[in-house]
Amino acid sequence: MNSMARACSMVVNLLFPRGCAGCDKPDEVLCEACRALFSQPTAQSFDGVAMQRWFACGWYHGTVRRAVLAWKDHGDEECDRAFADAICALAKASGVIDFVRDRHGSCHDVVVVVPAPSSPASIRRRGRKHMMPIAKHLAGFLREETGCEVTVRDALENRGVKGKSVQTSGAAQRSQRLKGHVSVCPSVSLRNTMVILVDDIVTTGATMRSCVETMRKEGATVVTVLALAHTPAGTQKVGPTQAWSRTQVQ
Repeated sequence: MNSMARACSMVVNLLFPRGCAGCDKPDEVLCEACRALFSQPTAQSFDGVAMQRWFACGWYHGTVRRAVLAWKDHGDEECDRAFADAICALAKASGVIDFVRDRHGSCHDVVVVVPAPSSPASIRRRGRKHMMPIAKHLAGFLREETGCEVTVRDALENRGVKGKSVQTSGAAQRSQRLKGHVSVCPSVSLRNTMVILVDDIVTTGATMRSCVETMRKEGATVVTVLALAHTPAGTQKVGPTQAWSRTQVQ
């Protein structure tokens, strides 16, 4: 968000106090009931990562979708902390902390949190890299919980992609759209690092897979992917073998 838009937003907030990003409850950034919807995690198999699964805080529909879009595309930066807290809770519940603590130092010098990249056009439109505050908060949380060296690296760039991700309907279309465009920044080295990728929404998983494959080719061990939401579009409903909860992980 540019300075003029930010100033206008502050004036509007003074004149018309904000409501919850999910349900418009007065004077709430994200109310307790809506926060709870980001505490219904799911796990999906993915053999491209060391944990063999990636995780999401909740399903991308209804209130969750509304809150994420308000934050992601409509400048609701006040949600940064609420969503960062949700990702940190997901890291703890999913076993990421124990995984990192147990394996750090064996053949990896550092743990790296990498935000999924946006296209240059999206960054200009939003006026910021919206996943970076989430990544920074998660890195600090992991340092505190594991005692390991954890850094944030803006390691990935997404160049030459035309059209929004939501404008492509299937995994094949998304994969083709991204092919050859996700790369590791020339100034960044990921060799001998443990990487945790953080993303906002996972739909078909094409972006996620492209990011993971690119980082693995650069010598990184990708631990897992943590996302705010997973869209149920085109997927099976969660059944007994797919459902995941804090108690099952423990």
